[in-house]
Amino acid sequence: MHILSLGDMSQSLILNRHSVRLKAAMQTLSTEATTGMAADQTARLHGNFSSIAGIESSLTLIEAYQNVGAETQVMADMMQKSLKSVQDQSSAMGLVLMTATSGALPSQVDAMGRQAAQALDSVMAALNTSLGDRALFSGQQTASTALASSDLLLSSLETAVTVAGANSASEVEAAVTAWFGSPTGFAALIYHGGPPLGPVSVSSDQTAQLDITATDPALMQVLKGFATAALLSRGVLTPSNVARADLAHRAGLQLVTAQVPLTHLAAKLGTTQAILQDATARIGAEKNVLQTARLTLLSVDPYETATNLQETQSQLQRLYAITARAARFSLVDFL
Repeated sequence: MHILSLGDMSQSLILNRHSVRLKAAMQTLSTEATTGMAADQTARLHGNFSSIAGIESSLTLIEAYQNVGAETQVMADMMQKSLKSVQDQSSAMGLVLMTATSGALPSQVDAMGRQAAQALDSVMAALNTSLGDRALFSGQQTASTALASSDLLLSSLETAVTVAGANSASEVEAAVTAWFGSPTGFAALIYHGGPPLGPVSVSSDQTAQLDITATDPALMQVLKGFATAALLSRGVLTPSNVARADLAHRAGLQLVTAQVPLTHLAAKLGTTQAILQDATARIGAEKNVLQTARLTLLSVDPYETATNLQETQSQLQRLYAITARAARFSLVDFL
């Protein structure tokens, strides 16, 4: 009678093959137990990737919308903060300047001029606010700060007033207005930005536009009012204190009347902020739905996975025991 047995080499190969298979199965099951998702998506979807591809494409698009929306939201919030600073300072300064009368003391008018010059510098700094390397009030020229220095602005205005031969408050005011409206004045020398930004898509059917620049009429009126009053700190209309007080009063009136358009500008930006918040909520809900659908297609039963993992571990342990026993075989053990 012949006894058929496997050779040592064949037995080793078989045990090794089973070991590799069980280790691979353990790795797969461990991954699935950790992630809750099928490791082999092809088998899970039976080779039909059309549904999951559509979901993944939509999720990628939503993430792009979320990134744009989040950045735009931060920009809008910072712009709103800057506008509030401009409005607060212009409202306060306007009321101060409106108190200037023909009977005001020269020291009072001088103090108003200095205060206006400081406020002008602060307001221009607010309009030069940047988010990282993106200037917020520069329109499409986001790499450039919106405005030049307040010193250059006042120096240019001094020249314009001198050239115009202005000798009264009304003439100075007219010269300042003409310079701000001239293409060779404010637009050429002080504003370093470009045209307003265009709309950006923040969802599949919504756009948001941050098209406010430092050349907005409301902001220009504020800058003009501050600059007019700040010229007093440069000695304009000296030595007529009556004319200087009149100029301060006129500048205050400009700042006070600028409050309504400033409020409208802030409200316009507030509408954009509301659009962004609505878009964020909508695409967030849509993302949750898509993630749930993806989970339904690719998720595994956690109980079944844990059971299979435990069984595979037991099989691997038994295999190790058999392998160890086979390695200890000797003639004495056999007999």
